[in-house]
Amino acid sequence: MPKPANYFPALDGLRLLASVNIVMLHLASSNALQYMGDCRWLMRIIDAPAFAAGIFFVLAGFLFASKFVDPNRRTPVVSFMFGRISKLYRLHFITTLLMFVVLVFKFSGYSHLPGFSEIGDCFSAGLAKMVHPWRSLIMHLTLTWSIVPDLGMKLNEPSWSLTSFFVCYAITPAFSSWLFRRSNFTLWVLFGALFVPGAIWAAVFGLSGNWWFDSFEAKYRFFHMFPLARVPEYMFGMVIYRLYSDGKFDFLKKGYVSGIMQAVLLVGLYVSMLFLKTPYVGWNYFCHHSIPILIYGLFLLCLATGKGFMSRFFCISIVRRIGRASFYPYLIHLPLISIAWGICNLNSPRNTLLFMLFVYTISTLYMEFKVWRKKKRVGGR
Repeated sequence: MPKPANYFPALDGLRLLASVNIVMLHLASSNALQYMGDCRWLMRIIDAPAFAAGIFFVLAGFLFASKFVDPNRRTPVVSFMFGRISKLYRLHFITTLLMFVVLVFKFSGYSHLPGFSEIGDCFSAGLAKMVHPWRSLIMHLTLTWSIVPDLGMKLNEPSWSLTSFFVCYAITPAFSSWLFRRSNFTLWVLFGALFVPGAIWAAVFGLSGNWWFDSFEAKYRFFHMFPLARVPEYMFGMVIYRLYSDGKFDFLKKGYVSGIMQAVLLVGLYVSMLFLKTPYVGWNYFCHHSIPILIYGLFLLCLATGKGFMSRFFCISIVRRIGRASFYPYLIHLPLISIAWGICNLNSPRNTLLFMLFVYTISTLYMEFKVWRKKKRVGGR
């Protein structure tokens, strides 16, 4: 099946890089990477993480803008939303139920798999020790947990991004049509203006107390996951595609320029992580959620040209194939980490490697199956 003209092969590899970074972050938070404690430079990249969830929103905005290239195109929001939900929600639904079962077993106190006669007791014991289990499950399944995370348990934390994505998808048809009628001057104004909401969000975060939240961590989780905070990141991705398609970044199509820019941006991203521990928490938040967004966008533009050292690596066929499936590991890895800890000690290089191979292999095979089924369905018409 030929690729469309606006297909950017290297961006598939960028998805893989971001996905691996986030999976490794949650492995570290589960104490699975203690053996890497002496590699402080690497753990800084993992713990920050360097390639955080924001990169998925910039990338999605860029790619969807590349698909809505006709300003006269009329796409009904409802059908577009249902199309996106059908692609992502089923896996979220299954993963959330799996994580719910895993947590019930974990809280039950059982150290062995319960027999048939013990299932009821195990279920009751686990539910009794959980905080608002049924309300939490309903909130996750209805994609409302990220809006009011204090009202429920964390079942499958990466699912918060689906709420944000669906909000972004809802504005995609109208904003795309509006965007492609704007002048270059307006686009450059938007390029900068879209960082203003993030700066204000960081200032509110840094200057306010804990409000109604039980702890600073709970407050940070809300600010990190609040859906509307992600919309400017998505819109920024759409704006830079519009500028890219108008040739405003053609200078990056020179191999040596793109390669140098990629190296500079990676160094800049790493340096930005050195400022995450300053006393002013608002600045820490800005360094983690706003400065990287600009770097992600520029890095994405470098990769889109297909030039430079990282573009060549990301264009390798196997890297692209795994990268196209890498949002699935992002959604499913937390329950699999919990299950893996019950089977083996993840705090070893061998088991970490086996876990990563398993997660990305099944995700890639699932993605390849979907592609094959789509080709078969199209070919059968």
